[in-house]
Amino acid sequence: MDNKLFGLTFAAVFGLALFVFGATNAGAYAVDNWLFPTEEFGDNTYIGTTDVSNMEVASAKMLFAGQSETWRADAELHVTYQDATEQYPLENAQILLDETVGSAETGSQNGFVFQLSPDTTGAFLAEHFPVAAFSEADVEAINEKLETALQVGQTKTNVAISDDSLSLSREKVSDVVFPASFSSLNSSTVIDALDGIQLAPGTQFSFLEFIAELPLTDISDGELTQIASAIYGALLQTNFQIDERSIGSQVPASIPLGQEAAINRQLAIDFVFTNPNDSSFTLNLSKSSDSVNASISGYPFVYSYAIGITEETDIQPRLIKQYSAFVTSGNKVEETGLSGKRLNVIRTILEDDEPLEVETVSNDFYPPVHRVEVYPLTQPAAPEATVPVAGEPGFIDANGDGIHDGTTTTPIAGQPGFVDANGDGIHDGPTTPPTSGQPGFVDADGDGVHDGTTVPPTAPTVGQPGFIDENGDGVHDGTVTPEVPTTGQPGFIDRDGDGAHDVPAPTDPATDPDKPDKKPVYDKGGKIVTE
Repeated sequence: MDNKLFGLTFAAVFGLALFVFGATNAGAYAVDNWLFPTEEFGDNTYIGTTDVSNMEVASAKMLFAGQSETWRADAELHVTYQDATEQYPLENAQILLDETVGSAETGSQNGFVFQLSPDTTGAFLAEHFPVAAFSEADVEAINEKLETALQVGQTKTNVAISDDSLSLSREKVSDVVFPASFSSLNSSTVIDALDGIQLAPGTQFSFLEFIAELPLTDISDGELTQIASAIYGALLQTNFQIDERSIGSQVPASIPLGQEAAINRQLAIDFVFTNPNDSSFTLNLSKSSDSVNASISGYPFVYSYAIGITEETDIQPRLIKQYSAFVTSGNKVEETGLSGKRLNVIRTILEDDEPLEVETVSNDFYPPVHRVEVYPLTQPAAPEATVPVAGEPGFIDANGDGIHDGTTTTPIAGQPGFVDANGDGIHDGPTTPPTSGQPGFVDADGDGVHDGTTVPPTAPTVGQPGFIDENGDGVHDGTVTPEVPTTGQPGFIDRDGDGAHDVPAPTDPATDPDKPDKKPVYDKGGKIVTE
């Protein structure tokens, strides 16, 4: 076979093979795309958190069918109404796979399609949030909101249901009345402006920013503090968040302890709070001649809130002494002083009057105002005493020479010359001891020197030192019995030679001046024999 014939034969066979191959593939394409098309997701396609890019729809459906039971076993749906959160039962929740895969758009983020039972939702709401009377329309709307929240396919999902779209009745959730005293006309301006304002969900309120828009001229920070404190007292009965709150420097006179919210415009001391709920509330304010009333209204709360004070302690002021050249004598009270306080403010969260949680709201400290006394820089010099003369008050002449023997100043305890005979802390007499013959002179030992104080001591009783009873009547005689002389001492008499002192008889002839030469005669018993 020549080369030309071989080339033609090869070309014919190759062409036939190419035709058969093309026809075969074209047929398969026609079958797949025209007669029996196969659905497939394109690039960047997600259902929930699962990437289904370039995956056939049927394969994706089988993938999710295997995952749905696992998701149901692990998934949690937390539902929040106002201040309470409860877990929704997902046992009856259904994932609609056909709707999920069928509604998925290629090249985008898609969610699952869930179905929850309205009956299950209604029973759940009635059991856990009984304070709210949900209507049938509310239940349907909440059920749809829960289904939408589940579409993302997260293991844990949180949903807040208490928005302003519900048909629930609004009621007063807190109410306080504080003593107050207003003197300015602008106090009414502030209260009227605050009365009825709406506290929107999740928004913050600043007291200073609010009143900055008002035409105020004469209202004091003290009056603004009374208004802000009433609002603060009402907020403490809710779950509102306190962002900024201060107290004054002294314990307030009328505001209840632990509920003061001080305002100081010059120092930019503000009162700021936030509504953390998904529904709005209304603040109402009013005043009377001696009080201010604040209340908050909105959807009812599940829990109630009670305010208390613990560890309340009084702090006593100290005494501070200062010295000044402007004070010449005594002392001047610059500040009388005032006690301070330390206390903790707590809030107890209750459900059906049973405490669930106790939280610390604040730790308030009011420092004491110390007492300040001002004294002179130096002590004033004592005036010179004038020496009194005979006949003038204070004249003392102890020795009868007509000259003043002491000073006119009466000594006090601890000073020289102080005499306190009876222990009453009062000076009892002159500091100069009396001499023989003067009142108060005591010479117990007969030496002519004063032995005691110028004021006679209290008479001793039986058994006490110094007690003398000469006549045996049990009463102190006030005299001192002289000591008995012994052999060789002056005055010693021993008539009978027994070595003991014999007291001389009053009629002893030896002492009789009319008979100096007459010798006494004694009997055998040693007694004098008289004529």
